[in-house]
Amino acid sequence: MAERGYDRAVRLTGVVLATIVFLFLIAPLVVLVVSSFNPSGSMAFPPSGVSSRWYAEVLGSPDWQVSFRLSGLLVLLVVPTTVVIGTLAAYGLTQGSFPGRRLLTGLALSPLMVPEIIVALGLLYYFHGIGLINSLPGLWLAHSLVALPFVVRAVMVSAAQLDPVLERAATSLGASSARVFFTVTLPLLRPGILAGAILAGVTSLGEVAVTALVAGANTTTVPLRIFSAVQYQLDPSMAAVSTLLMAASVVVMVVADRFARISEAL
Repeated sequence: MAERGYDRAVRLTGVVLATIVFLFLIAPLVVLVVSSFNPSGSMAFPPSGVSSRWYAEVLGSPDWQVSFRLSGLLVLLVVPTTVVIGTLAAYGLTQGSFPGRRLLTGLALSPLMVPEIIVALGLLYYFHGIGLINSLPGLWLAHSLVALPFVVRAVMVSAAQLDPVLERAATSLGASSARVFFTVTLPLLRPGILAGAILAGVTSLGEVAVTALVAGANTTTVPLRIFSAVQYQLDPSMAAVSTLLMAASVVVMVVADRFARISEAL
């Protein structure tokens, strides 16, 4: 009886601690969303009323529209680039057996372990030498470098769970290596690929440190414009933009999860 009561107390303590941590993590997001509907020009919480004024102002601003288009274009470029390269790299590193495999795995995941500001400084010096500062190709390459390790890691989780018997069975039935890869392997990797694509898109959409050093006046993304704006003024328009980005990420996550169990690969 005493042991049963002790187990119940441990479980209850765990639930309480998990709830506290969850509330601590979600509280800033709730404050941000609620503040975006404040009719006044200050980031007061709780707001003095409810208004969509700041959403209309942001969506109607030519400067914000340019930044939204640029960030959206970068996502459309970065996601397919990192998914193709990351999927092939993850499959080869997981299923292959060759000298230096661990070294290459560490190299592919190294941007996750190096402080982002160091990566940004390296890209600044490198891109300055080849003329890619303040250019779309420069941002494309920079965001792809930062997002690629997330794709590799997500796909590696799915690749590690592959049953080689299925691929051998397809080969024994006369399928070529390419056909086996596209009709057997890729469908099995789909959860990891989708998870990696979402992580790459979210990473590109929220990237600030690298963007701040390789972008310029003509290549100001949404996060960089937010970062620049909050240094001089803090009004609910920043909260409105952040809420829109957050809502877009949630919608994409929910839709993608209906097609594959991406939570298993995250």
